[in-house]
Amino acid sequence: MNERKRRLFVGIDLDETAREACAAISERLVRTGFAAHYEARDKLHLTLAFLGYVGAEQYAGVVEALDAAARIAPFAVTLDKVGGFPHERRPRIAYVGAREQGAPFRALSQTVRSAYAARGFEFKNDSVAHVTIARVKAPTHPLPLIEVPAIPLRVERLTLFESLPDRANNTSRYERVGDVRLSVSAV
Repeated sequence: MNERKRRLFVGIDLDETAREACAAISERLVRTGFAAHYEARDKLHLTLAFLGYVGAEQYAGVVEALDAAARIAPFAVTLDKVGGFPHERRPRIAYVGAREQGAPFRALSQTVRSAYAARGFEFKNDSVAHVTIARVKAPTHPLPLIEVPAIPLRVERLTLFESLPDRANNTSRYERVGDVRLSVSAV
């Protein structure tokens, strides 16, 4: 293990159907003329906990927490809206999200965050079931209204991602550095 700090987050990787559907929504948003930097299709995911820069001495604990957090049964969530953070009138982030996150998603989010909080990580806001599709540098226009057909997402795994700089494209890329299957009997 090298000594550099790694920029890590825990999330849900999208299955191919959900990824394709979210990419299609992103393309529809592009066609409205909404000015933003749109996320690459292969970067689409649902974040549960952003950990930030993690030192080599913390990495084993991060992996252990991922295993501990997976003690929940697989479930489904439906992505069915386009939204914006901090709000739709002048969004900095455009996303495809869930109108109803549901108790299983909230339980998973709480379990993940509790596992990492026990290891000293802090979280300011509750997790929201969403897939970031665009980032807006200078939010001056409201988010266009786009109809979103229901996108079912089966949540069966937690994934530990590393965010790495992609200087050639002035962005970042995400590598999957670990994952664990959800199971009420996970160890």
